[in-house]
Amino acid sequence: RILLYQEFEHKMWLEYQWIVVCGGLLAVFVAYGIGANDVANAFGSSVGSKAITIKQALVIAAIFEFGGAVLLGAGVTDTVRKGIADFSKFQDAPELLMYGMLCVLLATGLWLILASYFELPVSTTHSTVGGVIGMAICAKGAGAVTWMGSGGNVLGGVVGIVLSWVFSPVLSAILAIVLFGGVRVLVLRSQNSYVRSWYVFPVLVFLTVLVNSFFIIFKGAKSKLKGLEPVDAVWISFVIGGVAALIVTFGVVPFLKKRVDREFEAAEQAEAAKAQAAEEGAEKGVDEGKVQIESVEAEPEKKNFWSTITSGANHDVHSAIEEDDAVNAIHEFSEKFDPKTEESFKYLQVFTAICDSFSHGANDVANSIGPFAAIWGIYKYEGLKKKTEVPIWILVLGGFGIVLGLATYGYKIMCSIGVKMCRITPTRGFAIELGAAVVIVIGSQLGIPLSTTHCQVGATVGVGLLESLSKGVNWKLIGKVVVGWVMTLIIVGLTTAGFFAQGVYAPSVVNIREREELQGGIKDAVIQMVNTLSSSNIDIVGGNLTLINETITNLTNHSLYEAQVVDSVKFNNVLLEATTVTLDSLIP
Repeated sequence: RILLYQEFEHKMWLEYQWIVVCGGLLAVFVAYGIGANDVANAFGSSVGSKAITIKQALVIAAIFEFGGAVLLGAGVTDTVRKGIADFSKFQDAPELLMYGMLCVLLATGLWLILASYFELPVSTTHSTVGGVIGMAICAKGAGAVTWMGSGGNVLGGVVGIVLSWVFSPVLSAILAIVLFGGVRVLVLRSQNSYVRSWYVFPVLVFLTVLVNSFFIIFKGAKSKLKGLEPVDAVWISFVIGGVAALIVTFGVVPFLKKRVDREFEAAEQAEAAKAQAAEEGAEKGVDEGKVQIESVEAEPEKKNFWSTITSGANHDVHSAIEEDDAVNAIHEFSEKFDPKTEESFKYLQVFTAICDSFSHGANDVANSIGPFAAIWGIYKYEGLKKKTEVPIWILVLGGFGIVLGLATYGYKIMCSIGVKMCRITPTRGFAIELGAAVVIVIGSQLGIPLSTTHCQVGATVGVGLLESLSKGVNWKLIGKVVVGWVMTLIIVGLTTAGFFAQGVYAPSVVNIREREELQGGIKDAVIQMVNTLSSSNIDIVGGNLTLINETITNLTNHSLYEAQVVDSVKFNNVLLEATTVTLDSLIP
């Protein structure tokens, strides 16, 4: 009988294969949205400062986002995001949570694409949390949501997320102001700024490696390094940062300095040759230019599938400076520094972008596909587990979707945060990325739910404020972004609840058919039980069966106190015998 029940339960889980298949497809869809929005905003400052191009950002993301996810993100992830829902509420109905996570994936993916369309950098983590909140309330009521942390801790649960909308961007802005302000005073405004930039280069590399090493070691690799204390992560990070600084000082800086000098010398020679050629053949050049323009205009524009796919990677995000008067005014107003000094910081920002990409992959990518990991874990183990392993193939799906999203649609967010929000140069971009990273590390250590998106935007605003309170930042865009942050939880939560309610609470042909089968099965079992009792073990059952029938008759036609009461021992013996005989006849 136990084996038959297990076989029945296994067949029941096979009916949910479609959730796994659809969940896998939606996981790629969500990963696409992550690439177009979350990863794109991480690269926004690097692309906006022209430290790297969109194509170079794609290469970095393909290698380091994916590498971080696979190497450090394949441990375990909470089935319910950030402990935002009460796990025990779904213990008796794991298939309900399975379908709920499918709805979370769909709602999250749709919101990320919509937010990218409107150039709103939003948090993937908060999008997923909003979906889980909506699903949990719809399934089990408001009591299924963790509104505050244990012991009334306001930094936990939903309240902590709402508070993070304020303090995470503010803290990031303050730190970015300190970093860029210090570099501006000590290096950029100096008459020997180019020379000074190479002196501070190893120091800034040390800080970058220190912060990112601590983040990766303590947060990303915590599941692989058992018993690791924060103090251990600190001294290990200091050692790694110190070694990196020494390598940069004696091996990298001399090479980069020669390269920058050579590039600027070649650029000056090319500019001089171009000016001389323009003076000698101005008239001829104009005529040829006209012919070329006419031929280009006459040639019809050709588009194919590949050009459509790669159009995002070829998009010029800096064209917004000429097309938008408000953006142009911000860029014209900002303080200009020595181009060679900015060029030296470009390599530092490329290094920062690589470190941030690896950290993002190690800590955020695996969590972003947590809903599908939950679906897969429930289906695989045919039940609910608090912790679910994230298989490598799921991370591969996520990595593929992220790169595709960044390549085809990431340009909108990179343009928004890297060009339109304020003017970003390599010196400013470095301060933005490092400032945001430090706040994220502090928040992770304290258990505060921070969003990389919010920190990145806050740091960008902080750098812009150093130019001017009114002219250094695109406040209209900032207003849109803040509204998007608030609406993320609301929109994704309501959308998920709508999808979930439609699938769970709507009338179902399957449910009606199962109800009819259950009613028919009960009726057949009762008839068979009566027949069995009437024909088997007459000597044992017969006399007591008459008493049961009389009792039922009296209870039906008279009050409870007038009914003939059958001795409880005899009644229990008859009931036990009837049940045993019936089960033996139904299940030999």
